[in-house]
Amino acid sequence: MRHVGAVLAVVCVSACTAARPEARIVGTWRVVAIETRDSAAAPWRRPFGDAPSGYAVYAADGTHLLQFGRTPAVPFAAASDRAGTDAEVRAAFFDHFAWQGRWRLDHARATIIHDIEGSPWPSWRATMQERPYRLAGDTLVLGDTARTRRVFVRVRR
Repeated sequence: MRHVGAVLAVVCVSACTAARPEARIVGTWRVVAIETRDSAAAPWRRPFGDAPSGYAVYAADGTHLLQFGRTPAVPFAAASDRAGTDAEVRAAFFDHFAWQGRWRLDHARATIIHDIEGSPWPSWRATMQERPYRLAGDTLVLGDTARTRRVFVRVRR
């Protein structure tokens, strides 16, 4: 009888964990759209192009990283990335975004809270970035969807 109880406990823990919203977010997500606009009536802009590249990773231990960039990437005129002009390096910087840190959900507000520990962008470091989210199957949308939306599709759990 002890074994039956242990098996039931394992099944319950697995089912309960899978039902938690955090468990549905955990995984690797590929970016498919980064869109923004000035108002709910304005047209959408795609500052990272029509097909940005990048990933968001939400780990079960609460760590997170996000990285995406414009595609196609604009190459430097010189044969070496280290030989790029100031203008080329500046453009490459603005065509790429990244951060890493910790994450958690605010269930009541359907919000993901990102505690940013590092980013190439100094003003993002040591900040808390809250993003409303919607999860439908294997599609994750971050943003208020009125003025911003970052759309990701699941790659792996």
